[in-house]
Amino acid sequence: MYYVVDQNGDGEITYEGDYVKLGSATPDFFWGLSSNMNYKDFDFAFQFQGSQGAEVYNLDPIYWQSQFRNATGPSFDANNDGLADNNGLHYEQTRDAHGSMIQDASYVALRNLTLGYTLDSDLTDRIGLSSIRMYVAATNLLYFMADSYTSFNPEGVEIENTGYPGPTTYGYQEGASPIVRSFTLGLNVNF
Repeated sequence: MYYVVDQNGDGEITYEGDYVKLGSATPDFFWGLSSNMNYKDFDFAFQFQGSQGAEVYNLDPIYWQSQFRNATGPSFDANNDGLADNNGLHYEQTRDAHGSMIQDASYVALRNLTLGYTLDSDLTDRIGLSSIRMYVAATNLLYFMADSYTSFNPEGVEIENTGYPGPTTYGYQEGASPIVRSFTLGLNVNF
């Protein structure tokens, strides 16, 4: 246990007592794997990326269950016995901090996947174009998180310049945005 103390009343804070380090928000390592391949008129590219070994203080479950529910929201099962608490009325999650909020923020993501086809140059020459390429692409098509992670975005662990413990402060998560998946259908035309 540690205590925050302003001994002189001047706003300077010192820490007294013992504390236990429960984890590190710094990953053990980041990794990536990418490739670009061509076969005849087809091209294929992918990029995997991941992070291993970071732990975050994940307040997202408490944040979502207490901030954004209203009296008509579903009941919350605080003791996990399968029964709604508070006589079926809305239950706001308490904000008691405990060690289970320290969660593994490891992940593996298929960041980019692209499949393209370039039309034969004989065809494009006949219509007065240099080249035409059609492609489909996806970002974050696959995203795997640690089994113990209970929120939307284990990557929400970057340092904000203000130092404010907001949604993406390093090692502290509250209200992190979900990972966005997107799909693209494209056409490249060169004259």
